[in-house]
Amino acid sequence: MLKAPKEQTLEEMLMSVQVEGIRPPAATGRSSPRNRIYPHRSVRSVPLTAARVIAGVVLALLLSSLNAYYAVPIMELHSIVAAKLVDLAGLPVTAWPPVDVFPGLQPGSAPMIEIPAFSQVSTGARIALIASIVMLLIAAARFSLFRNLAYFLIVLLALSAGRNLVFETFRLQSTMFGQVWLRQEMLVWLVMPWVLLLLFVLPHPRVAGGLGWVIFLYAYGFFYSAVRMVFILGVMHYTGLLFMPVLWFAFGTLSDLLYVLFFYSIAVNRVSGELWGTRSAWQSHF
Repeated sequence: MLKAPKEQTLEEMLMSVQVEGIRPPAATGRSSPRNRIYPHRSVRSVPLTAARVIAGVVLALLLSSLNAYYAVPIMELHSIVAAKLVDLAGLPVTAWPPVDVFPGLQPGSAPMIEIPAFSQVSTGARIALIASIVMLLIAAARFSLFRNLAYFLIVLLALSAGRNLVFETFRLQSTMFGQVWLRQEMLVWLVMPWVLLLLFVLPHPRVAGGLGWVIFLYAYGFFYSAVRMVFILGVMHYTGLLFMPVLWFAFGTLSDLLYVLFFYSIAVNRVSGELWGTRSAWQSHF
């Protein structure tokens, strides 16, 4: 009678594999344990040195300290730039009274302009609100990627319309809006240097280039803040508070984050091209 083949244990199988000169699967790992963890490949080319970190921290500390120490002159310069933009836009701003910002970082100045209540808003502004909702519905049906954002904006407009219908005599003082705007921008200007340090100074191959990005974005954010404030005031002067929630969502603190990320993507594209070369697929063939 034929005998059934003897079943081999796992140890016998591994021994037979070793005898045949093939390395067993259990031995395919690293030969010796690592004494440190390697950085991720996405940051292995980042030239992180002590001199770079010190230069970035010194610049961030200097910008934050200067912003706190010269808070009043900076806000005054912000009002001067905004006043120039107001004149270009032809808005009827009558005065720039002082407003309190933060203890020790005040006063600032805010524009005085009429913001009508809902009962005084023109028919054109109410039609514009309805037209905006219709256009957002059309955009949501046509572009699937825009759908969630469009629905969110529609909800904001609907809530704004309902609130204005209930409190149709409520009026927002433009000086109060200017006060809130200066408070949020002052916080942004104090924190921004440290965010820009992590995004632009540390990963940039040249220290001077990273510091240049920080200074440029700081100046750009200052001017862009005045532009946004004047634009929102101009819209509210003609439409009241109908579009206020959407305006604050689009041009408030979120806008500060978006322009930082916009320039960060440009900087990353340029830096990656310098470190690893530009992909041929991204280059123009003309």
